[in-house]
Amino acid sequence: MKKLWMILLLGLLITGCGTGNQVSNNDEDKGGAGIVAGEMAASLTEESPLIFQYEVKNQTEEEVTLEFTSSQRYDYSVKTKDGNEVFLFSSVAAFLQVLGEEKLKQGDSLTYEINLHELSLEKGEYILTAWMTPKNGKKYEVTKEFTVQ
Repeated sequence: MKKLWMILLLGLLITGCGTGNQVSNNDEDKGGAGIVAGEMAASLTEESPLIFQYEVKNQTEEEVTLEFTSSQRYDYSVKTKDGNEVFLFSSVAAFLQVLGEEKLKQGDSLTYEINLHELSLEKGEYILTAWMTPKNGKKYEVTKEFTVQ
């Protein structure tokens, strides 16, 4: 039901604005429903307070292969509203030094959960940025502002 709702919502957004070939960083759009030739779409959605979902979806008409130099597939950082970095995932995580790849068929996606509860963030406004870590090519970076109350 949720996927059907998102497909209908994306269809209305694409029809209404006529920008179907742009990768969406809009907080209200999950981006990733439907196929838009030639684009990989990245989205960052707050599923519940301090739990986010980072998704990269293949909306091209062919399979896309992302090659990696380690077991790390994505990274993220949390910054204060004025740009001070308070957390970088890769600075506290360990990754295997092995070559790897992710193959995304048309319409497939990679989805990662980002749980910020463990950071014990003080009250305030923050910026979460997530991106893929492939050896070459685009990083599919997306940013989302959030508030800790």
